[in-house]
Amino acid sequence: MKENKQILSMSSDVAVIVLAAGQGVRMKSTLSKVLHPIFGKSMVLRTIEIIKKINPGQIILVANPQNANTLKKLFRNFSVVIQPHSKGTADATKYGLKYVREKIRTITVIYGDDSAFYKPQTIIDVYQHHLKSGAKITFVTVKKTKPTGLGRIIRKNGKAIGIVEEKDATPQEKLINEVNDGLYFFKKDWLASNLSKILPSPASGEYYITDLIGLAFSQKEKVTTYQLANDSQWHGINTRKELLQATEKFQKRIHIMGIAGAGASATAGIAKGYGFQVSGCDLKTDSAYIQNLKGIDIEKGHNLSHLVSIGHLIISPAVLAFNPQAAEIKQAKKENISIITWQEFQGRYLQKSKFVIAIAGAYGKSTTTAMISNILIDAGYDPTCEVGATVLSWGNNFQVGKSKYYVCEADEYRDNFLNYSADIAVILNIDWDHPDFFKSQKSVENSFKKFVRKIKNNGWLITTEQIRQKLKDSIPSNVNFARISDYQTDKLSIIGDFRKENVSAALTVAKLLNIDILKAKKSLSSFSGLGRRLEYKGEIAHVKVYDDYAVQPYTVLKTADALKKKFANRSIVLVFEPHTFSRISTFFKLFVKNLKKTTVDAIYITNVYPAREKGNPKILAQKLTAAIGPKAQFTGTIEQTAAKIRSNSHNFEIILGMGAGDIYKLWDYL
Repeated sequence: MKENKQILSMSSDVAVIVLAAGQGVRMKSTLSKVLHPIFGKSMVLRTIEIIKKINPGQIILVANPQNANTLKKLFRNFSVVIQPHSKGTADATKYGLKYVREKIRTITVIYGDDSAFYKPQTIIDVYQHHLKSGAKITFVTVKKTKPTGLGRIIRKNGKAIGIVEEKDATPQEKLINEVNDGLYFFKKDWLASNLSKILPSPASGEYYITDLIGLAFSQKEKVTTYQLANDSQWHGINTRKELLQATEKFQKRIHIMGIAGAGASATAGIAKGYGFQVSGCDLKTDSAYIQNLKGIDIEKGHNLSHLVSIGHLIISPAVLAFNPQAAEIKQAKKENISIITWQEFQGRYLQKSKFVIAIAGAYGKSTTTAMISNILIDAGYDPTCEVGATVLSWGNNFQVGKSKYYVCEADEYRDNFLNYSADIAVILNIDWDHPDFFKSQKSVENSFKKFVRKIKNNGWLITTEQIRQKLKDSIPSNVNFARISDYQTDKLSIIGDFRKENVSAALTVAKLLNIDILKAKKSLSSFSGLGRRLEYKGEIAHVKVYDDYAVQPYTVLKTADALKKKFANRSIVLVFEPHTFSRISTFFKLFVKNLKKTTVDAIYITNVYPAREKGNPKILAQKLTAAIGPKAQFTGTIEQTAAKIRSNSHNFEIILGMGAGDIYKLWDYL
């Protein structure tokens, strides 16, 4: 993850000349080429928005007689000059150069039609490369697998000696795949002295700015190139087909705020695998999830510069609910950039035309999703998978498959699962949780009723008979039902008999998909579990340390007792981090009952993890400790708790950290 930095400004002695006079004959339109829209904005407007971010000393647009008035209205603060006759890019540059201020020392020439995908920082990087090189000309290139219609870069001994337009290229030159991007930096004095020396093309009669490279080479002047890593920041547009491709490409440029989260990071990885151009940012720097997002530009912190040249701003629902005035959101609205949650993006774009298997429930979602995913992978179904935790055998929380199958968690919080229309919907339970959103058990059930209504025509609902009865009035008549079967399984490699509920659900899905049950059981027998689900972290002074995500009264009890059953003769301390004031307050009596009931030997209660809520993290935790009784102690912050454990480590053989907040850091503090 890179530290966030403001986009550097160009020097005030740089002028940018935007070539916007092209007729665009191949567009077969009466509309000027640069005024054609890319995803809702004209290509020249997108180019100017990028240039404004780098803050040059002067911006000049070169127009033709037909589009000049429109450009003057669009860009009242910039010079708009007219190229009276269409005589090529060098001729257009000549007209722009007449209006350059005297103090300007560097001229940037950029095409107004092909430059909508540049990152401002890339242009700055080219500029700095130009200054450092001391060259008369620096221009940008990229390699294309299909360079048809583009100017080819001619090199000799590795050095660029010219650019030849395709219409003037020999058959041998047309085989070259390094092409001209249409972004140049010139020393002003040299450019002014040499523009008039360019001769018209024998083929077209036009004056090409590209001929300046060969001219500089003949004068033995220094010319440098800056090659882009790929064509993600450049797209040549000369035809309607290429314009449509540019729009589609723009739609696939996304930026994810809060990319370090479990679901958002998995969405990012899958999106990249599906061909989206993904970037992201987050305030966190210690998330394990982002370590697997190779090839994705991720910055620490938030910045308006992240919104340049993107089709969608993707956020978590919590941002919309609790920070709707965030600067990025306000700016995105101002620029008419699509703002959607990562769940909506997953449902609308990533799951399009997919066979969706969505797993819902207050608990057990991640484990069941991972189990179903592993069964399908081992059966050769090659699914795409999104899991809300790291699958230990994968080393990450997602898989990108090539088949139609898409397995995902369906989280009920804030009705996020209503973004999915499943072919197979698995409902493990409908227990009440997230009291900050759901105010009663009835409100939970109402959301699940909405979820089953979204199951696709002739799809399947897999759940228990008890849950089916509660939801039956909302199950569409064209949706099939399969009861979660009680499968007998061999001993699991993961801890906890309660995980057999997840196994039964996973095997029910396998049966529905005609996967051999014996092979499916074999797949589950080697299932190594998830990160933060009774995950074994290691030993500290011969004391084993486990980490778990449980936050609800039921899962806290079941998980703690499962570990105690596994190590019946070992002394275990449960380090419980209460998660959110609303959850602990609403279910206070049940937390007390279950924590008293658990078979662990001692309980340390840390400060409450507030998440998005406000309150005193000590008072409620101390109240919970007192209600549990002598088996429990209040230990303060995670760091203070770690210090207490170290001083009392001789009293325990196993430590179990539990919670969905910062308790995972306990291992590091120990």
